[in-house]
Amino acid sequence: MIAATIKAVPVNGLVQFVEKELAPDQLVAIRQQLGDDAKWMTGHVLATEQVPIPVVNRFTELAAAAKKESVKSFGKRAGRFGAEVGLKSVYKFILAVMSIEYVLRKAPFMWSRVYDGGVIHVEQSPNRARIRITEMPSNEALCARVTGWFETIGEKTGAKDLRCIHSACATEGAAECVWDFVWR
Repeated sequence: MIAATIKAVPVNGLVQFVEKELAPDQLVAIRQQLGDDAKWMTGHVLATEQVPIPVVNRFTELAAAAKKESVKSFGKRAGRFGAEVGLKSVYKFILAVMSIEYVLRKAPFMWSRVYDGGVIHVEQSPNRARIRITEMPSNEALCARVTGWFETIGEKTGAKDLRCIHSACATEGAAECVWDFVWR
C-alpha cells in the first residue's frame, strides 16, 4: 500500500463540513472511534501539517455512516464544501487567473501542494479534459472528495454546463482513477 498524506487545509474544511452536518454527540462518537487519530480531526490542524489520508478517509466514512448517507454522496458534498473553503483562503490565488484551461495546466502543481502522494496526469482538448491519478492509495471516500473538489473548481472557472464524471476507479478494479470533464 502506498502511504500518502494531505495538507491540513482540506482536512480542516472537512471537519467544518462534518460539524455542520452532524449533531455534536455524533461527532464525539466518531472521534472516539478514531482513537489517537482523532487529533487530526479537530478543525484546528496547522496549515503546514500533513495528515495521513487513511485517517481522513476513515473520518469521512464514519461521518457518512452517522449521516446515513453513502460515502460517495457524502464525500462528494464534503469535497465541494472543502473546495469552497479553500478558494476563500489558502487557494484564493487561483481565482485571479482561473480559466479552466489554466487550472487544468496547473492541476499537477496544485495537487502536489495538497497531497504528498499520487501523480496527476492531464489530457486536454477543446471543451474536454481527462485527469488520471496514479500512484495513490485508492479509497472510495478519497475519490468522492476529489470528485466534489474537481466539480467545484471547474464550475468556479466559468466553464458552462460542466460535467465531471469519475469514469474509472481503482477501488472498483480499474488500473487508475480517471475523471472526464466536458463543458461548453
